[in-house]
Amino acid sequence: MKKFLTMGIVSLLTLSMMAGCTSAAAVSDGPSSVKFDFEKDAAGFTPIYADYPYSEGVEEFFEFQHDYGKVPIDGAGNGIFISGNNHSDDLFMGYVKALEGFAPARAYHFTVSFKLAADVEGGMIGVGGSPGGSVAVKCGVAQTEPAALPIESGGIPYVRLNIDAGRQSNSGRDMVVVGNMAKTESSRPGEYEFKEFTAEFDTAANVLGEVYLVIGTDSAFESTTSYYLDDISVAWEEAAQQPIVTRAQAAQMLFSTADRPSADPAQCPFRDVAADNPNIEAIAWAQQNGYLGGYGDGLFGPEDQMTVEQAMVMLYRFFSSPAADQSVLNGYEDGGQISAWAKDAVSWAITNEVIRPDGTISPQKPITAEELAACLGQIVVAC
Repeated sequence: MKKFLTMGIVSLLTLSMMAGCTSAAAVSDGPSSVKFDFEKDAAGFTPIYADYPYSEGVEEFFEFQHDYGKVPIDGAGNGIFISGNNHSDDLFMGYVKALEGFAPARAYHFTVSFKLAADVEGGMIGVGGSPGGSVAVKCGVAQTEPAALPIESGGIPYVRLNIDAGRQSNSGRDMVVVGNMAKTESSRPGEYEFKEFTAEFDTAANVLGEVYLVIGTDSAFESTTSYYLDDISVAWEEAAQQPIVTRAQAAQMLFSTADRPSADPAQCPFRDVAADNPNIEAIAWAQQNGYLGGYGDGLFGPEDQMTVEQAMVMLYRFFSSPAADQSVLNGYEDGGQISAWAKDAVSWAITNEVIRPDGTISPQKPITAEELAACLGQIVVAC
């Protein structure tokens, strides 16, 4: 059964989530920044590896290791360690941390700084590339929780990231290259040395008010890479312009609101939705349940903007298309501009205060992520 949830209750739930998200190892610098010094624990940072063949025992073969402990630099204190042996021409490894308590779907400008302890000199030669210069250091703040998932590639299952981190020395949509593993000081071979990195991102929080910090390396060097991370700082401020929602993002937001029910991305029927699209599971789920269809001829238009009336149709279908009284539209000067296929949905949304137009509905206007999040904030799936 699907029910409406008042915004008052939603606010209480949000506050409850925020109250439990502060790590014992996070030192707060104020309402718009946080610093992780790792002096007490690993602060909830989770290791992640990707871009390797998916098979039994492969983790041992790739010598994956991660730990929390003393950074081997005088006076450095503790940090988080990660290591892996690249046998696949391309290995990603790093750490992920959820940051919570943001306004749902609101866009923020993030500044991230961190220290990476490396022990590799520059100018060295190695298999596939140098152990320093050919190992790119990457950082990102993503809306989608980074995960390493098995995906078939050329008939062979590989573990790939569900976010766009780019490949090796190339940046992606969700992560950018900020440098490499080569030490700047070469007078102490084999000793660890800190390198400092800073990057900036514009990212919208997801519908639950979360973003995900991810820091790692993408290696073309076909051997072992090891490093420590320390003194990770994140600062943010609201972005000047709030983003509009694409059809793929709208599917993802509804999917997240529905608590991410199971769906088979392999059954996604749209030829313009790539297998590695980070929203493919949500798109497949929305299509399979009839909440969001395509344009015909196998097209979905994942990057097309979603309009207000399209968003209301998606939510209306999610609620099993109940009866609606279209007379409510007569009270709005642009009620007649609503497409015939959307009139029931918009009428239902207004009647149930999913949207609260102020004189005009603007049905063909692109809906922002924050506006759609406010609509989703009115509803919850209850068993």
